[in-house]
Amino acid sequence: MSGRHGARAARGASGLFTITLIKPGPGRGILEHWGYDDRAHALDEIGWLAERVAPGTELVLRDPEGNDLFRVARTA
Repeated sequence: MSGRHGARAARGASGLFTITLIKPGPGRGILEHWGYDDRAHALDEIGWLAERVAPGTELVLRDPEGNDLFRVARTA
C-alpha cells in the first residue's frame, strides 16, 4: 500500500488530516497511519484504501483537530 502514498504522506504526523487503519478482531491495533496537508488528498486516499484492505479493517479519517470525519469498517 505504501507505494501510492509516496513522499506526500507523513507517518504519524500531527496537525494534519490523518488516515488510520485499525486491524479487526481480538488484539485490535493500528496497522498503518498517514498524515496529509490537504483534505481532498486524504479523501482520495481513503477511497483508494477502502477497496484494498482486508475485510473487517477499520478506516478512520480525522481532521487536524482530531475529530473523526469518516469512520468505516470494510465488509467482505
